[in-house]
Amino acid sequence: MRLALSLAPGTLFAGIAGGIVFPIFPIVGLRVGLSTFFIGAILAANRAVRVVCAPVVGVLVDRIGGRRTLLIGLAIQVAVIGLFIAGLELHHEGAGFLGGRLLHGLGSACVFVSAQALALQGSTTTNRGATASLVRTTMVIGIPIGFVLGGLLSETIGVTGAFLFAGVSTVVALIAAAITVPDLKATVAVRPSIGRVVAAARDLRLLAIGGLNFVLAFAGGGMVLTTLAFLVQDRGYTALGRNVEGTAGLLMGVMSIADGGLTPIAGRIGDRWRAHASVAAVSLVLIAGGLVWIAEASDVATTAMAIGVVGIGSAGLGPSVLVLLGDIIQPTERGLGAGLLQLCGDFGGMLGPLIGTSIFASSTELPYLVTAGLVMAFVPVALWLRRVEKP
Repeated sequence: MRLALSLAPGTLFAGIAGGIVFPIFPIVGLRVGLSTFFIGAILAANRAVRVVCAPVVGVLVDRIGGRRTLLIGLAIQVAVIGLFIAGLELHHEGAGFLGGRLLHGLGSACVFVSAQALALQGSTTTNRGATASLVRTTMVIGIPIGFVLGGLLSETIGVTGAFLFAGVSTVVALIAAAITVPDLKATVAVRPSIGRVVAAARDLRLLAIGGLNFVLAFAGGGMVLTTLAFLVQDRGYTALGRNVEGTAGLLMGVMSIADGGLTPIAGRIGDRWRAHASVAAVSLVLIAGGLVWIAEASDVATTAMAIGVVGIGSAGLGPSVLVLLGDIIQPTERGLGAGLLQLCGDFGGMLGPLIGTSIFASSTELPYLVTAGLVMAFVPVALWLRRVEKP
């Protein structure tokens, strides 16, 4: 638990910074004449980079340690905010946003992979779910705060001011992580090579766990968060008198608060009953049900409840996949395992915006219904993974 708390300040403020910019991109993009497909490409760009570099970052974690890799990632994210602001000020929003998101892919890969590897390294079989859930909570709890702040700040101090606030948050994250995160050493001197990535990817159990992370990212961070601002604008929703960005930010916050708030509970349930795979299966059903509810919702309150259900499902699925990974990965390859897990999640997060924005052009309901069907297809996979859990 001490490890999770040490990660909290840095990952919290990094999450706030990432959340601030997310609800702003789609609306600003439309205002300056960017196509919905290009906006989707901007939102997916960081995921595309992480698909390529996450396994390599995992090997880097095993070689130089999670703390150093985490600090490198946070430093890169400071530069990312600078690119966003430059794009706005130079009136080249498309280039600035795309360039920033591409660089953000490398920085966020370092942050996410190192945090997950540290969670595996600093836990045991009996408390891995609790530790993984707390680490995941620190990774995601700042995002809903950022969603809300992004919408509110863009209304009050403008988009550039909101991005400047995100930059300050990232600097605070870097300083906090440098002070609090311990430098855990591997217990075995041998480090995996890059070639080990290919060998590990042939493990059917690892592919199944990666598939669950893929569908989690595709549905939540990929599909819902990418299309939500468009949904709010298309259906004319407004919450608490806010504009499109503000309403979208509040709705995004509902999902992330439900996710971050309930993640520790789900992790502890899985630890107590040694049933993380079963928790994952139930969570998939909840996510699918929430997606169908979003598609059929007719007002902002119902949409908020549906999004909350998706968040509850994500809370159960997120820590479960990390714990299941810990049950099969070797102690000397935790960074590699976290990198491969991140790769699968980022592949889903990359496809979600591209597919979601393309389908959304013809139907507001179809993206959510298609995604719900995809999520349900992975329920048997989660049930099959019960065989890998250690008693």
